[in-house]
Amino acid sequence: MARLPRFTLGSLRKVEFLAIAALVGFVAIVAALSLYAGLDQVLAHLRAVDARLIGVMLGLSLLNYLLRAWRWQRFGDGLGVRVPWGRNLIYFFAGFALTATPGKAGEGLRLWLIERCHGYAYERSTPMFVGDRLSDMVAILVLCLAGVGAFTAYAELTALAAGLLLLACLPLMRPKILLWATNHLFGLFGRRAPRLFARIRAAIRDTARLFTFRLFGLGLVAALIGWFAEAMAFHQLLAQLGAPVTIQQAMFVFTFAMISGTVAMLPGGLGGTEAVMLALLAALGVDLQVAVTATALIRLTTLWFAVGLGFIALPFALRLARRGRPVGVGAPMRTT
Repeated sequence: MARLPRFTLGSLRKVEFLAIAALVGFVAIVAALSLYAGLDQVLAHLRAVDARLIGVMLGLSLLNYLLRAWRWQRFGDGLGVRVPWGRNLIYFFAGFALTATPGKAGEGLRLWLIERCHGYAYERSTPMFVGDRLSDMVAILVLCLAGVGAFTAYAELTALAAGLLLLACLPLMRPKILLWATNHLFGLFGRRAPRLFARIRAAIRDTARLFTFRLFGLGLVAALIGWFAEAMAFHQLLAQLGAPVTIQQAMFVFTFAMISGTVAMLPGGLGGTEAVMLALLAALGVDLQVAVTATALIRLTTLWFAVGLGFIALPFALRLARRGRPVGVGAPMRTT
């Protein structure tokens, strides 16, 4: 299972500071690129973008977030983590506030809120995080493979990434493999931490419950629709800026840059995603000024729009956390 951070109400202050520092870093990167490319031309391209298109791009991003929140709710219901839809929506969006911070802090915050407000221990809810991340990765990789024909030079690298992801997913879809490995490790080290191994076994069994068509299959469909919506927004932006880029090319640039940022283990893909996006757009013959403008706007209307929504939801989530667990809500924490 992925190791996720645990929070206290006080420790969130430091994490919020990291999110703000990441935003300052992003602004600095965009400013430096704009100066290098020609600030006047970049600003001219920015002014040429129709405000209605920005509204459409934000709407497509919001569609992605809502579909992913719906999937989060379904995963929780499938695991017996019963959280009312309204509260789960607040928790899910609050996690976006920490997207640009290290260590999967956003996902950790969501699980911490569920634990604090509803009594479900981390090992009970962590499979929600695993299913959420895997369905996003599979969806982005599928879209990347659908667009790889536009960049045949990257076909082998993309196929390798697909193979590695499949190998990572197989043990989760076939929990007997993980259970066998856990039992083998238990034979070697289990006497030192029997309760830990019991929790690992329970988490593996819970995660396996997500890998059905009813849960993971529909969650994957939702992810495909959501991430394609953001890729479509990128294509529409490039078209308005006059870049000769097809939808297939735009989809590959967007998804391959997302994968690269993830592989680089950067919070929110910050820096790595932008660099790959600029490089791929340059390979398509897009002017540097247009590429910088498009990269800045797509990141503002996807990553930073999500962070902004997260900071709106975060105070409401923390207010619920301070109240603690309502009487009769949730379930006792499972320790074995």
